[in-house]
Amino acid sequence: APPSLCVPVVMSGSLGEFSVAGPFETRNFVDGEFVKSSSGKTFETVNPATEEVIASVEDSNATDVDAAVAAARRAFADGSEWKTMNASGRRDLMLKLANAIESNK
Repeated sequence: APPSLCVPVVMSGSLGEFSVAGPFETRNFVDGEFVKSSSGKTFETVNPATEEVIASVEDSNATDVDAAVAAARRAFADGSEWKTMNASGRRDLMLKLANAIESNK
């Protein structure tokens, strides 16, 4: 079984300057948390060129999609922190995210 790492996007092999060891287990990111699908099932994705398993991902269904959509709507609802944040505040958060990504290459 692949290691249980919760990362939003993963791949194995190389793509340009990126190289990530794998395979990894991925989970849905809903309401600020990594969660399993409601079915508890996963499926493997395969690199068609090499037939190498590159990830094991949640086998999400309509219930999972509904939960993700509801969470997204809450994130942008009147009075939410993100919706009321000004452009420079959003920029600062996105730059912080970019720096975190860069430091973890």
